[in-house]
Amino acid sequence: MTPKTISFRPDAETHRELEALAALRDITASDAIRLAIHEAYVRDQYRQAAAELDQWRNDPAYLAEIAEVREELNDLSAW
Repeated sequence: MTPKTISFRPDAETHRELEALAALRDITASDAIRLAIHEAYVRDQYRQAAAELDQWRNDPAYLAEIAEVREELNDLSAW
């Protein structure tokens, strides 16, 4: 896939922060932007997974299924 050029016009504060981030990591500003986008994406994926896990933990059907499996495993361990 050919990379797409994206125009980015930071304000003065964002420009300073971008330059500082790039310098701290010894990377280019473009790499710092790519990395920041990737890190934000990964954080969002973890946030979504945590929210889904919370939904499962509060789902009576899921909790009942877990209890049923635990009971079956306990029965098996009795052998």
